[in-house]
Amino acid sequence: MRLLDRYLLRELLVPLGFCLGGFFVFWLSFDLLGQLSGFQARGLGVGAIASYYWYGLPELLATVLPVGLLLAMLYALTNHTRNNEITAIRAAGISLWRICVPYLALGLSCAVGLHLLNEHVAPEFREAQEVLLNSAPGRDKVNPWKERIDIENTAERRVWNVGAFHVGTGEMKSPRVRLPLASGAYRVLTARTLTWTNGSWVAYGTTESIHRSPEDPKPTQSPMVSRDFPPAPGTLAEVLKWEGSDLVVRIPMLTTVTNAGVRTNVMVPEPVTWRTNLSATGPRGGKWRAAALDPRRGQLRDVRVEVPADPTAWRLLIGESGLWDGNGWKFGRVAEYLFRGADDGDPLLVQHEELVLRELTESPEVVRAEIRVNSLRRGKAMKQAELTLGEIREYRRLHPVVRPELRAILETQWHARLAAPWTCLVVVLIAVPFSVAPGRRNLFYGVAGSIGIAFAYFVLQKFGFALGQSGQVPGWAGAWLPNIVFSLVGIVLTSRVP
Repeated sequence: MRLLDRYLLRELLVPLGFCLGGFFVFWLSFDLLGQLSGFQARGLGVGAIASYYWYGLPELLATVLPVGLLLAMLYALTNHTRNNEITAIRAAGISLWRICVPYLALGLSCAVGLHLLNEHVAPEFREAQEVLLNSAPGRDKVNPWKERIDIENTAERRVWNVGAFHVGTGEMKSPRVRLPLASGAYRVLTARTLTWTNGSWVAYGTTESIHRSPEDPKPTQSPMVSRDFPPAPGTLAEVLKWEGSDLVVRIPMLTTVTNAGVRTNVMVPEPVTWRTNLSATGPRGGKWRAAALDPRRGQLRDVRVEVPADPTAWRLLIGESGLWDGNGWKFGRVAEYLFRGADDGDPLLVQHEELVLRELTESPEVVRAEIRVNSLRRGKAMKQAELTLGEIREYRRLHPVVRPELRAILETQWHARLAAPWTCLVVVLIAVPFSVAPGRRNLFYGVAGSIGIAFAYFVLQKFGFALGQSGQVPGWAGAWLPNIVFSLVGIVLTSRVP
């Protein structure tokens, strides 16, 4: 970096720091005066209040950085012009565009940093701010539960109906998920609660209903559970020795046949001896039964275990299948019945609490995005870009086809999110011609100029955003309109500076 570039940047960064610090002091003072009573009602101490404002810094920086950069640019360049420094630099054979290189580099760096801040830091800090308020010991808390949420994943044909969703923790109450099957049939999973743990939903108190058709009046209901059986009495080799009978099953196997020197791969039925009607007694008196054992795959079919509970009661566990993984038996889709006596004709069906539903890929971020999109559709936050690119992308994945009015909103939100950081580069282009024109100017010319330019820019930004949201212009045009207009004006005016 040349000595001139370092000098110009140093003269700009000092007023930029003062501008950002001044904005922060004003914002902190006025916001604290307005919310002090609310903080006291919630019982927040000095440390909690400091954390609250720390979490609010990213959103504040996204708002004031372009304005602060514009103010600092106009101040620094006007000061250079008053002292004839710009004239001296240009007299040395350095063009005006070459003088702008460090300013443009700083504007580009601010734009990239602001984009990363908006997408990856500000959303997490905003959630932390809400959690801090909701966890306050005092009164006047904001209810973190959002009720009656409906989500339709049209890409994977899943429909969610959620009784309540905790915005902070991602916990669900009374969720109901409809999953499609073949030929018009579908499954319905209902649970008492769902929690997001280690990248998957963990369900508690879950049942499954199988609807054979959309008009099925009596769907089949069963517990949707997954848990381990009692320790199986033996390894795969020992289970092969259980009492039972042999059944020879011919399984097609790929075999290489050599004929006249030519090797050919063919499918040849190979006999495999299965064990059927297996039975054994476990070490604690449990009676094990299995319909069949495939020794090649190490898989049990239709496994049942009777476990004594007390002198008059016993438990029956039924598993659809069991698989030997080399270390032990893993059983899935297990139902447990508790017989309270030897003649109990109506055993108690036990639904095991925990069930990991890895087939449901909709994360809590998807639910939060659905809530925020619905709030936009109800007109609660239509004045600025409230959705992140990740939220819009996830919503589009779940809803490939949306109504035209919602498509206009999402498209405008998407482009507004992309266009907002580039304001830092636009203010550099517009500040140069207003500051480097020949002639001695008052030092406060830059201040007055920045106020007028910022006002005109933000009026045009709101106007274009409103046109895009309403669908009167394409979303990209409404979002990028102020950047395009002011960039062209800045480039043309800079080119005409004598």
